[in-house]
Amino acid sequence: MLITHLNRSNSKLRLYVVKVIDFVRTFSIYLSALGFSNGLRIWTRTVLLNQKFEYRIAVLGLANPIILRAGTSDLEVYKKIFIDEEYALPFDSPILSIIDLGANTGMATLYFHRAFPNAQIVTVEPDPANFELLTRNLNGILNVKPIRAAVWSHDGEIQLFDPGIGAWGLQVSENATSSAPSVTVPAISLPSLLSELPSGHLDLLKIDIEGAEKEILENADSWMPTVNAIVIELHDRYKPGCSRAFYRATNHLPNEKHVGENIWVWSPR
Repeated sequence: MLITHLNRSNSKLRLYVVKVIDFVRTFSIYLSALGFSNGLRIWTRTVLLNQKFEYRIAVLGLANPIILRAGTSDLEVYKKIFIDEEYALPFDSPILSIIDLGANTGMATLYFHRAFPNAQIVTVEPDPANFELLTRNLNGILNVKPIRAAVWSHDGEIQLFDPGIGAWGLQVSENATSSAPSVTVPAISLPSLLSELPSGHLDLLKIDIEGAEKEILENADSWMPTVNAIVIELHDRYKPGCSRAFYRATNHLPNEKHVGENIWVWSPR
């Protein structure tokens, strides 16, 4: 009985410690991303008062403020991209064409546009709510083409569903088996996306598509030679085999660097 009681007490203590750590982590994200005054105000409304609203962050070098949704992963994504700069190019090379796969609300696209204002960018996002905000965030940028679709090994249709992660972790499957509701969305292949670029050559491919990278990279032989650099977040935790498919497809790109959760590979010019 004593051992059982101690185990239960330890479990409660561990749960309490985890909650405290998550509380401190969340609070620090708001303050580091928004500054003390704005961070405290937005954190109070979002976390303590559980309010749902939009707010805007002015970013140096961008014509319009970025729109974020309270109570979502938007602020954490903003911090990773604009504060931690996980998409800062780790090599010196001209970038004139970019495809952003898994664009979410457009923040990575905006980061790349700020860094390479003359680059042609094709940005792809399947979720209707994310895409609606993406189009608002990218409003007025002429050399960016938003496409509402899920990238896949071939063109057609596919099922989009939330496995319980939220708006930044939506997954796709041709035969969704999750108990979560799914919605049918257009599917588009890399060859079709490359046809949107005037040159047909791709300087930078960004991939953050929650496991679907396995399918597109297993079918990459026809288009991979046109790509000079890739930045990717791998999701073997959702779909085993993502890393194997990635390294097999990019074996010809000799340079590699890990930045946060992302892996960069590229070929020198």
